[in-house]
Amino acid sequence: MERGNDNQTCFLVCLFHKYFFLSSPPPFSSYFLILCSQMVHNSLLEAVQFCDKYPYVFEKTEKQPVAFKHNDALLGQILPNVISALTEYNNSVSPSPFKIEPDLVTFANWVDTFDKRTEVMKVLADTWRERKLFPVLEGWRNELYPIYGHHDLAFVMERAATPLFGVSTFGCHLNAYVTDNEGNIHMWVARRAKTKPTWPSMLDNCVAGGISYQYRIKDTIVKECDEEASIPAELASKARSTNVISYYTFTDGGLQPETEYIFDLELPQDFKPTPKDGEVDCFYLWPLEKVKESILNQEWKSNSALVAIDFMMRHSYITPDEEPDYIKISYHLHRKLEFPTPIRK
Repeated sequence: MERGNDNQTCFLVCLFHKYFFLSSPPPFSSYFLILCSQMVHNSLLEAVQFCDKYPYVFEKTEKQPVAFKHNDALLGQILPNVISALTEYNNSVSPSPFKIEPDLVTFANWVDTFDKRTEVMKVLADTWRERKLFPVLEGWRNELYPIYGHHDLAFVMERAATPLFGVSTFGCHLNAYVTDNEGNIHMWVARRAKTKPTWPSMLDNCVAGGISYQYRIKDTIVKECDEEASIPAELASKARSTNVISYYTFTDGGLQPETEYIFDLELPQDFKPTPKDGEVDCFYLWPLEKVKESILNQEWKSNSALVAIDFMMRHSYITPDEEPDYIKISYHLHRKLEFPTPIRK
């Protein structure tokens, strides 16, 4: 089996990313700072907490995010610095598109259709991008994400702007693996391109992507298999839906409650994923021991590490008898999110 190497180089890349790209967490992030003070994760529990780190309870002195609602459905949560920018914008246009209260943001009464809400969010995101108001918008994707209400699709918005409103997003990740002649599992691991606007040069699952507006879940994973790893549709279509994980994270860009649909795909021993669209630099075929080691070394994109951990738990490489934090890890992989879920027809 082919195995990747150069752990020292990727560890240095990981540290550079952590301290230079994630160095401005939100005001309530003392817990995040404690985690970042460590050069490696001391346990798998720390690895999952590094991603699922949104506080369950706030300190009394901390400024809490403001709820963003539509028809009593919690769409997202907005940080104080974004509220300030939103208030300034809202006061500068007529008619004002939002109602902004100390603990609640809603659309104004006239913003009463899917098309109007979508247009309001588009104009707002475009304006903030032109003014270079938030660095997260520098990663503009021209990709629309669906935002769900209780019984309807509330609106769609630019993917890069979703953390500013803390809206719930959905994606899919694929674990590609090979079983050798002795029955041992080896995982295909991707090295993200150094030009990626987020998590450059970090390790990742073989294939992953957000679920854009009007795309079905399985169609998304088949499309991403081709674009990112040159896995043909006839092979990618054999991917099995195996789980869903959820977590609530944040970065200097904002809040990100996310749900990921997980797929597994066993590849033939003689098949090698190949980068295609520039999203990935290269692929490694690693035994699960090395996958686990690289996660503890903080070499992974944080949410993708959760996907790999979930895979190792489901394939009994991580077991409750050997992992003392097994239950706590499972809790962090399946966080209950108070946001509407997708409407599937």
